[in-house]
Amino acid sequence: MIAAADGAPRPAFELIDLLLRDRPAMLARLRGCADLAAILRTMIATIAVAMAIVGAALGSYRGGVQVAYAAIKLPIVLLGTAALSAPALSAIGAALGRPSRLAADLALVMTALAFGALLLAACTPLILLARALDLGYHQTILATVALFALAGAAALHLICRGVALEAAAGWRTAVAGMCVVFSLVGGQLAWALRPYLVRPRAPEPMFVREVEGSLLDAITGAARSARGIYDRSEAPLGERVP
Repeated sequence: MIAAADGAPRPAFELIDLLLRDRPAMLARLRGCADLAAILRTMIATIAVAMAIVGAALGSYRGGVQVAYAAIKLPIVLLGTAALSAPALSAIGAALGRPSRLAADLALVMTALAFGALLLAACTPLILLARALDLGYHQTILATVALFALAGAAALHLICRGVALEAAAGWRTAVAGMCVVFSLVGGQLAWALRPYLVRPRAPEPMFVREVEGSLLDAITGAARSARGIYDRSEAPLGERVP
């Protein structure tokens, strides 16, 4: 437990420490519905700070205002995903006979996403290293997608462990349905609020871009471009400054 200068415990830091060091104990605390409001506040703040760090690291590939843009948008993506996925878990579970626990489910989803956000924040040196080594734009995109996929898988695994502890009827189906909603909502929010990683020579970045194609098309295109297969002759360039 981390203590303040006056010796009093700091519950927020205690919760983060518990999440990183003893996840079974954290899940037991969530199952007991103890201090859900405090847990929610801590996990929301953790997601906001951790994803702002990750966003700033991604935005540094372009630099300038893109650092602030990405630092603002990534926390919105994760918090929005949690806000829409938790009700799906509760609703599907209730339809299958699982007791409705919306507040506890929201705390569980937020906690799992906070864990994923902390994992991503721990990977920011890799993102900065890729920039320092001048890794190609499309290779950097694919590496970023892989990091987010691993963090998302870790978050979903934590949710599955938390719901499995209940041993309630229909929990597997509820988790499966929530995973589908999680993937669709998270992917759509991330796609709607792009770009995060912008070419250094691209025109002045904008906060969001018009919808074109789909997320799957973008990932497939990045994979093709990383292999040297381009669907257009050249990328747009900004004005050259003498």
